[in-house]
Amino acid sequence: MLNNIFIAISNTLSREFRRMVSRPIYFIGTVLVMGFCYVFFLTFFNEGQPNKMPIGIVDLDNSSLSRQFVRNLDATQQAKVVMRVGSHREAREEMQRGNIYAFVEIEQGFAAKAISSKRPPITFYVNDSYLVAGSLLLKDISYMSALSSGAMQRQILRAKGVEENRIMGIIQPITTDTHLIGNPWANYGIYLLNVLLPGVLQLSILMMTIFVIGIEFKERTSHEWLENANNSIFGAITGKLFPYTVLFTLLGIIGNILLYSYMHYPMNASIWWMFLTTFMYVLAYQAVGVLLIGITPVLRDGVTLVAFYGLLGFTFAGFTFPIEQLPYSAQIFSYIFPIRHYFNIYVNEALHGISIQHSLISFIALLSFNVLPLFVYHRLKSAAIKQNYPIK
Repeated sequence: MLNNIFIAISNTLSREFRRMVSRPIYFIGTVLVMGFCYVFFLTFFNEGQPNKMPIGIVDLDNSSLSRQFVRNLDATQQAKVVMRVGSHREAREEMQRGNIYAFVEIEQGFAAKAISSKRPPITFYVNDSYLVAGSLLLKDISYMSALSSGAMQRQILRAKGVEENRIMGIIQPITTDTHLIGNPWANYGIYLLNVLLPGVLQLSILMMTIFVIGIEFKERTSHEWLENANNSIFGAITGKLFPYTVLFTLLGIIGNILLYSYMHYPMNASIWWMFLTTFMYVLAYQAVGVLLIGITPVLRDGVTLVAFYGLLGFTFAGFTFPIEQLPYSAQIFSYIFPIRHYFNIYVNEALHGISIQHSLISFIALLSFNVLPLFVYHRLKSAAIKQNYPIK
């Protein structure tokens, strides 16, 4: 029996290799998609977060104090002063054109009011349509405004004869000591790419699993597929998916090497655990793909299902919003997505570097997805034999 299964898998594997080289879509849906994503995202987040984003200045005071504030603002990490305009209207039009992401308006008499302790306002406008750029610029401009206020207070206190060792206690009586656990650099790439790239990988796995099986029904070649595997649906599915298992596992491992070795993202445990997780992750999503195409053995319906399921995986992964803070009725849905368990292992191993025993439940969960095809084996075999499902 084992010999018959091996022959079935071997025959199907040879047939699938011939099909893989017959159409560009097999290469595009696997290597090209992930290769493009690796190049695009790793170069896009090469510096960790956007720097020196363009802003404008409306300096109606043009005093030494206002010019000093502008120079200090231009020296911050995120902001770069690219233009000085003469009015609020001009600055607003430049921001609407997309030439600048924010602008700062300094009123006339700013220096005189500051020296006389009349608290002159500094007004800034940020385009929050660009979420990342807007939030980063808001942080830097607010921070520089607070620093300028503190510098002015220090000068006034010095002029009043206050002792130097008391000045900072008056200006900032409480200091904040911030430690960012797992990502001390506030690197957006570390925050996003460790789940974004596996998320794209899971979409590719699901789509290709649905396609390579669904195309057999669409083109009415399922008889040939099944006969080639000696009428063993297990051998037919295993032989068909094996090349993609190897290919997607290699692509996932390459992604791990790029993130943790080339980009030097935090890896506080052995990278081999992430390699093993990637392999189990690929198997889990292939199993889900077989289940979905088994539920509806029609290519177009299967693609619709996996698109919906795959995109929901990003929501329930837990990297954008803590799953623990969701209502319990919503939390339970997170367990049906392998990417959630992948994310748990990544946090435990790569970020925290804790013992592997704390990730055993997530490993078992990934492994358990492989039983899903058992529920649709008979349905897939029946569909392959009868070919009684619509192809248009």
